[in-house]
Amino acid sequence: MKIYIKQLFIILCLCAVALPTLLTAQPPLADEMRNLEKSFGGRFGFMAKNLQTGEVIAYHESEKYPTASLIKLPIMVEFFHQAAEGRVDSLQEVMLTETNRVGGSGVLQHFSRNPVIRLIDAVLLMIVVSDNSATNLVIDALGQTHDAKLLAVNQRMQSIGLTNTRLWNKVMAWETKTDSSESIRYGVGVSTPADMVLLLEKLYRGALADSLVCRKMIDILAAQEYNDAMPRLLPAEIPGLRVAHKTGGVTGVRSDAGLVLSDHLDLAVAAFCDQALFPAASAEEQAQLAIATATRLAWDHFHPEQTAPTPSAAADWNPFPGGEWARVFLETAPYPHLSRQDGWRYNEHFFSRDPHYIDSSAVIIIPEQFKPDPEGIDLVFHFHGWNNDNLSVLEKFRLPQQLAASRRNAILVLMQGPWHASDSGGGKMEDQGGFRNLVEEVMVLLQREKRIQNQGIGNIIISAHSGGYRPAIYAVSRGGLMDKISSVFLFDAFYALTGELIPWLKMDKTHRLRSIYTEHLAEEHRIFMDLLSQNRIGFADTFKPKARVVLEATSECHNCVIFGRFQRWLEESAMR
Repeated sequence: MKIYIKQLFIILCLCAVALPTLLTAQPPLADEMRNLEKSFGGRFGFMAKNLQTGEVIAYHESEKYPTASLIKLPIMVEFFHQAAEGRVDSLQEVMLTETNRVGGSGVLQHFSRNPVIRLIDAVLLMIVVSDNSATNLVIDALGQTHDAKLLAVNQRMQSIGLTNTRLWNKVMAWETKTDSSESIRYGVGVSTPADMVLLLEKLYRGALADSLVCRKMIDILAAQEYNDAMPRLLPAEIPGLRVAHKTGGVTGVRSDAGLVLSDHLDLAVAAFCDQALFPAASAEEQAQLAIATATRLAWDHFHPEQTAPTPSAAADWNPFPGGEWARVFLETAPYPHLSRQDGWRYNEHFFSRDPHYIDSSAVIIIPEQFKPDPEGIDLVFHFHGWNNDNLSVLEKFRLPQQLAASRRNAILVLMQGPWHASDSGGGKMEDQGGFRNLVEEVMVLLQREKRIQNQGIGNIIISAHSGGYRPAIYAVSRGGLMDKISSVFLFDAFYALTGELIPWLKMDKTHRLRSIYTEHLAEEHRIFMDLLSQNRIGFADTFKPKARVVLEATSECHNCVIFGRFQRWLEESAMR
């Protein structure tokens, strides 16, 4: 049975009666794959096959991608085919000449002049440490001329059904590189996720050369030293876990393909990331994390009874002076949500569901001074404004630095709202209990990441800038944790829903509201002041730490209001 994620909605509509279990299992994966593709700003292709049942999940599985060093897997297959046929002696000693001594990955380039090595050891180095010089030694053993060597690999791949996999040149051999369109576009090699999964399945079933040779190749792949992609997020407690894989990477490209083997489940997995350019500082790291997350999603899909319900819980933590941060994906994030299933129109602009309402990410920031409080973990949730995203907010408004400088013993969560859209929609935050679900998932994630133990929820601060007011205010009034929310910070964000905060303010006299606003929101704040007076709730029009409600007018710019003030309000919120 084969399930194509990108066509899944149509398939499920036609087969909802026949395949009821797939209706709930598959749609989230389509969004997750698209989110992963967005995370590094390029193209993502993925395929995973359950080798026991034949079931497949796939995303852009037939599209062509640069392989980088992943092409060394087909080279190894051809080498062992020729060895089995007696055309290559795996124990033959070959000399590394200056012609084949190339840079990039590997260790042979650093050896003394003209070292001698056995071909089988060159194969091992080619796969385990992706040695480029060793790769060229192996390629040279496959034929008499340069073209014959490439043809041997390519014909072998075609003979076993890999119609889109090609080796275009020796590694880093500029003198033999052609000006063909394929060589220019893909570099040293090209393949597809579907091709690599087919090759891996044949390897798994002993259908390449003979079963003994296949086991030897699997052993070599399992000795892989680069494990920052496919194996990265797989649960270490899996009985008999073994990942036999080959990676690839050049600027903007990351790939990984291999077998995930265990006592309970065997998978063939192939993932490709191309044009990983955003965010520029960490694009290739994000691409590796995308491969890791997709592999974990596949594992959890095929073997859910052995895994936690939220595969994105495993996070990649990035240190910064003052703490650490990680970007994760949450099932309870504001989006995707049915309210934006058909997108959103504002004036003359239309914002489609994809990409504006499919990002379920959150950025979690933990300051270095954070110490889990046995009485409960304090949390700060911030909702960004229009035409923005949580990573840009992290960078633009220096929120991690302000949290660290405040010395507030709390964890900050930057939620993803509508992605780069003129929209204040709150998605799941507008649902009854939506915010409670979000907080509970974040707490479970932090426990899985071993950042906290089993502490409960302490005080919660809800913060919003500009158009983020709607999810923030509904998180208070409808979220189901009104008694836990101790403060609300509004940075030029009180556009509407002024009456929604009155019940929260009346619930507990320790609840505090801080709102800074520019001239364009003066009328909304006047209306709110009238509401406060009608409900006998006092307020101040300048910042006073002891005031329950502060509504402060400012001549600062719309974005300027966050700088420094977020830190000051956090400091003041700790003085209870």
